[in-house]
Amino acid sequence: MTRPWRWLAGLVAGAAVYIGLPYLLVQRGGLGIITRGDPAGRQVALTFDDGPDPRSTPPVLDTLRAAGVQATFFILPALGRQHPDLLRRLLEEGHEVLPHAHRHRHAWTLLPWTAFRDPGQATHEVEALTGTRPRCQRPPHGAYSLATVLGQRAAGVTGVHWTVEARDWAPDATPDTVRAAVERQVTPGGIIVLHDAGPGARTTPAALPGILEDLHSRGFEVVPLRDLRGARPGTLRDVWRTLRGR
Repeated sequence: MTRPWRWLAGLVAGAAVYIGLPYLLVQRGGLGIITRGDPAGRQVALTFDDGPDPRSTPPVLDTLRAAGVQATFFILPALGRQHPDLLRRLLEEGHEVLPHAHRHRHAWTLLPWTAFRDPGQATHEVEALTGTRPRCQRPPHGAYSLATVLGQRAAGVTGVHWTVEARDWAPDATPDTVRAAVERQVTPGGIIVLHDAGPGARTTPAALPGILEDLHSRGFEVVPLRDLRGARPGTLRDVWRTLRGR
């Protein structure tokens, strides 16, 4: 094998280990991360990413309070520092506040050392803001590289994915399409991801009342991640079952 081909083979092998395996085993298969709760119950976890935002987080909180629902908010610590009143309201109203990211960047676009450090940075920042040590973290876009996986382990946090992606961030999303997507995808033990900031904030505040109405009419108990029974990191057996069923 000539030297250029050796370089190419090494590059492909490195990419497979750094990106391919985490994508297949973790992001798709759920290895070592939380992807759902007990499918035999009637609970679903409601989660929000990317906030807090002074324009869109308050109406989300108003709807949750009116419905008597608590949720999990994966926040960007910088926004939490910019909007301490919103962070205080999240905590006072009993919502779970967990780290999303220090840098809101897809894991594959970050240098390995930066990707490794990010979960720990976000975790420490949220702990400083809330006074509580987070146990979980959701990386941006739910994306993992080997550095992300190792960074979560070093930070002592478990990754969290979802079973319901309503695509509230899509350019063609409307409150009706977001509501319909949740209604179509939700199953017992599921984890719903919505956004209270960024592109998803165009549709989610208006969609949320209908989403909660639909969930309650179907007998679901809507809870934050901390209260989702049966939520645990996936094992190799879980990965095999998940990938075999795709």
